[in-house]
Amino acid sequence: MGIEISYRNLSNHGSMLQDEVRCKAFRDALFEVVTPDSVVLDIGAGTGILSIFAAQAGAKKVYAVERSPVAQCARQIISDNGLSDRITVLQGEMEDLELPEKVDVIVSEWLGGYGVDENLLPIVIQARDRWLKPGGIMIPGTTTSWMVPAYDQYLQEEIEFWYSRPYGVDLSIMGDDTQRRSEPSCHHIKPEDLACEAQLMWTVDSHTCTAAQSGGTFEAKLDFISECEGEINALAAWFETKSARTVKLSNAPACPDTHWGRTVFPIGETVHVRKGTRIKVHFVHEPYGKGHSNAKWTVEIEGYRFQSEDTTLLTGDFS
Repeated sequence: MGIEISYRNLSNHGSMLQDEVRCKAFRDALFEVVTPDSVVLDIGAGTGILSIFAAQAGAKKVYAVERSPVAQCARQIISDNGLSDRITVLQGEMEDLELPEKVDVIVSEWLGGYGVDENLLPIVIQARDRWLKPGGIMIPGTTTSWMVPAYDQYLQEEIEFWYSRPYGVDLSIMGDDTQRRSEPSCHHIKPEDLACEAQLMWTVDSHTCTAAQSGGTFEAKLDFISECEGEINALAAWFETKSARTVKLSNAPACPDTHWGRTVFPIGETVHVRKGTRIKVHFVHEPYGKGHSNAKWTVEIEGYRFQSEDTTLLTGDFS
């Protein structure tokens, strides 16, 4: 069973609006590149916050595209802030809409917990190919995805709870299921939880990425060496972006917490590793229709092997 994210519910937008790290990074990037002559396209505008930032940065025109009824809320917020003359909200599928002009900047918060996992990038790339002027700017620009073996205390506590006979009832089957679970979760893994240095899974440059690449399979084969003795029970993944010239955004363990947390993939058991232990990971991200993706991962640790089941990873939506 996958994790479903519904952007039709305003409470979900609330968590993103309250994420100051996220919002300030996009605001700073827009303020760095937008000029009084800029026309901006905001894809998956939600409540319109990025469109408002673009207008505040001086854009002469902003097109805020939102497929869901949240577009009505965006119109109200934009009106309440006196920006209806410069921001036009368009409700509908980005792929089906016709804009009255080409744009200088495209901004879109298409990021999942490790970048591409909500499978919304293809929509952005398609819009780039249709509507971005030559030499135009994409925000975010470059996105890298990272992974590392880690120890997730929250996951361990959950497993121990099921094996503790809570309420005097044998619920060990739940513990067995948790250890075998192929579904990722979103936890706040810290630097001290990592077994070694993270490794790069892949890089996406939204200025040069092709449509085929954006909607294709992302795959990483990683070979780690543990830097200390201890336990690991998961893989942790995150992203880093660079926009404009200087603005960066990341949900890495050493960075300020965001609503993304870190995406955690269980590895079946808690495994003791020594310093110098080799940990091999094969991770595959596959698109699964608009706004959906599958993740599969295999882990090998000196005789121990875990292979996940096929699972629908995330449901994303520009709504």
